[in-house]
Amino acid sequence: MLIDMQSAIVAELIACLAAVPSFGALVVEDSVLRVLDSDDETLPDDFIVIQPGHTEEVERAGSGSVRERVTLNITAITRRREFAPALRAARLAVKVALPGVKAGLGIQGVQSAAFQSETPMPPGEGRRWACHVLPLQITYLQSLK
Repeated sequence: MLIDMQSAIVAELIACLAAVPSFGALVVEDSVLRVLDSDDETLPDDFIVIQPGHTEEVERAGSGSVRERVTLNITAITRRREFAPALRAARLAVKVALPGVKAGLGIQGVQSAAFQSETPMPPGEGRRWACHVLPLQITYLQSLK
């Protein structure tokens, strides 16, 4: 049975990030802007969105598999007035929840994972949400058969 590695990786990340204090109560795969623009009053004060980024093919490994690298943007989001300390704590908690050279991912085929340059984003004019984006680049082997 063919396993979609990206779907398996996202599912495991969601499970791992549930351990992040306060923010881990809601971890979803979605578009950050779509979630924030929805103005959904049922959203908690703190949560995490995993937004898929770009995927690149690294190497063809014969006809049966391909090595790929995907960037997943893990975004801690808060509407707290004192957002900076909360987002710094979330940033560290995300890294604790995703340890080691494979970011805690136990899926066979994951070869490496590394965080890229991060982006803190205070709330914009007239906005109440602040966030911290942690791009996680994961290299894996995708079976094609």
